[in-house]
Amino acid sequence: MADKDKDKQKAGKKGVSRLQCACALIGLVITLGAAAVLARAAFSVPSPAALTIRSEAVRPSSSGWVVDVVVSNHGDLAAAAVDIEGQVGGERSGASLDYVPGRGEKKASLVFSQADKPDPALRVLGWSEP
Repeated sequence: MADKDKDKQKAGKKGVSRLQCACALIGLVITLGAAAVLARAAFSVPSPAALTIRSEAVRPSSSGWVVDVVVSNHGDLAAAAVDIEGQVGGERSGASLDYVPGRGEKKASLVFSQADKPDPALRVLGWSEP
């Protein structure tokens, strides 16, 4: 009987292992990090959509030239029904994008019928909030 009491005392003295302490500490850090991210998102004001457009590539096609463009949104909020336009001389070409996500980008192509390789003036005409 005395041996059983000694075994129980030894088991009770051992307590929590280092591995359990490390796992608990990692869990605490992850929980606090998640709470901080959620608090920051809850109390920050998202920036509105800020769209820019740039030419990515110009390639020949059977009907003239295709200008591949990239529309980038530098704001936090998304933009919907984005209208873009390119102009070379008197010729205009346009496209409409359904959606450009916040802090993201979408690609489109504009077609020009001129014989020479175009260098269009590009602009975003407008968009709406989704």
